[in-house]
Amino acid sequence: MITNPPRIEIQQLAHFVLACQSPTLAETARELGIAPSALTSSLRTLENELQLKLFIRKSGHLSPLPAAFWLFQQATAILHRERFVRRMRNGDTDHRRIDIRLDLSFSIGRFSKAIGRTVEDLERERPDLLIDVMFADQRGKSLVDDEAADIPGNAGSVEIEVGYMTGVPSANLPAMTPFYDEVWFSVGTAEAAVDLRSPNQKFVVLKMRQALRDAVIRYADEHGIRDRMILMDEEPADLHRLLNEFPQMRFLMPRSMVADRLGLARLHLEPLDPPLSSTLGVRANGPDQEVVSAMLCSLKKNLEAMEANIVFRPQLTARQLHYNLAHLSGGISAAARAAHVTQPSVSIQIQKIEAVVGQPLFERRRNGAESTKAGKALLPFTLEIEERIDSLLRASLDIAAHTQATISIGMLPSSGHDSVMTDKVAQALTATRLGHPEYRLRIIEGSNAVLHDQVRAGELNLAIVGAVQTQMTRIHLGPSERLSVVANPALNLAGRTEIPLAEVCGFPLVLGTKHLSIHQAFMAAASARHLRVEPVMDVGSLPLAIAMVRRLPVCTVLPVSSVQQDIGSGRLTAAPITEDVIAGNLSVIFSGERTLSEAERTMIQSLVAVFGRQA
Repeated sequence: MITNPPRIEIQQLAHFVLACQSPTLAETARELGIAPSALTSSLRTLENELQLKLFIRKSGHLSPLPAAFWLFQQATAILHRERFVRRMRNGDTDHRRIDIRLDLSFSIGRFSKAIGRTVEDLERERPDLLIDVMFADQRGKSLVDDEAADIPGNAGSVEIEVGYMTGVPSANLPAMTPFYDEVWFSVGTAEAAVDLRSPNQKFVVLKMRQALRDAVIRYADEHGIRDRMILMDEEPADLHRLLNEFPQMRFLMPRSMVADRLGLARLHLEPLDPPLSSTLGVRANGPDQEVVSAMLCSLKKNLEAMEANIVFRPQLTARQLHYNLAHLSGGISAAARAAHVTQPSVSIQIQKIEAVVGQPLFERRRNGAESTKAGKALLPFTLEIEERIDSLLRASLDIAAHTQATISIGMLPSSGHDSVMTDKVAQALTATRLGHPEYRLRIIEGSNAVLHDQVRAGELNLAIVGAVQTQMTRIHLGPSERLSVVANPALNLAGRTEIPLAEVCGFPLVLGTKHLSIHQAFMAAASARHLRVEPVMDVGSLPLAIAMVRRLPVCTVLPVSSVQQDIGSGRLTAAPITEDVIAGNLSVIFSGERTLSEAERTMIQSLVAVFGRQA
């Protein structure tokens, strides 16, 4: 369970999913019953919280980027879970899991809309069904380990596989049963008039399942257009960009891959002549063949019907679910403390969940609250929703680094713009920015412990830290600056060349022992020598510590470069602390569980180069 409430809301994901399916944001806003400005604000907030660009905005029009196609699938899974939680009544833990595995590449097209509406149909008829849909390009990329999820019940699960039939039987699997013939079309821009029979007209086939490519290549050979066909290693998700780059080209694809959606509102589709079709087949494992038949009947109906969007209208919020989980962990008081809100605020949100699901989740007693049967039944599903949102946030940072050159970098709190560390970080950032102006860099300050936690949680790509915790991947940058006693002139420390650590511990010190890694290092060095330190004031930031030293006859511990101007003007004095052990090493840390992007490697190389130079 994550410590803080999720940064993104389920409602934002619902807005995003519908926006991707609609030709314009105005139509999305109309269908949601909200103002276009409110929808735009919701989408921008989602991008900012994910630190991921989802759309291209050009000439007043929006088109989804590849990152949006990834998010669409993850968001849809979360929204289905929210809907399932709302369907649970009376604490009933018996449900049936249906895994629909699609041997198809994902695109926001007629097929994805049809499968979404099919799931709605099945859920309406069978509220006990917990349905998961996964496209082929999503295999092995699940954000949450479904096998390890502690989901009770799950009586008689069914696995349904849908894919294009190849005509070649598999020796290891049962034969597929055909259920739908998919017609191929030539797709192009409505503005570009072309003659498909012209010997100069080129046809493009994008990256798709091998069975489809083989079928269209056979068709081209049979009808003498093989020399006019171009096999392009591009995803169907990039169709909008490709149409803009090659307006005279025509793209051959099954009708279900295309939809009247954001970025593809002005298309010209023409069926191939002679016609080409590919057959969708199905195979199923599990005891409930009635569900399989209902699923196929509904999917065929939705594929043949007029195109319609999947509309989610969530009633639960991620914040409410988080409060509920925190309450289960330690009661309302603990939940309120963790979320930095009042106890009544937490109580109100839990009551709203109970109103939505129609059941009390807790029995209130004098000595606290205990989960009801309904509360216990909902727990694993609400926990899974929170885990999915948390994992989505972590994965978005990795995607931003690899596909959009966006990097979030953490660093220890700056003690001033003149400090050596601040200057070196600025040099590295400048070198990276000048060499790669397309990179988007985001810098965040935090304590040593917080930076480690944020890298582990996927909230930061990289972080510059002092002492490196165990099992953390790191690259050594070099020694940190030696610490000094920075004092008000009234303490009469001017002229001292060095001051022993034992003597420093007896000074009237202003420290930030809870938040500042510099002062934590000082305290650790003192503790290792069995020296007692009793600060006269504990502060939360280095600038505040410096401000207090300017005004009172007190001192603090800092790198001398942080206050060089104050020392030059006589407002402060400084003397190095004798023990070198307080001056530690700086390292850049990152997750070893994923491959670094080119942008991340470039940033690390800049840091190593700058910190490796002699001052």
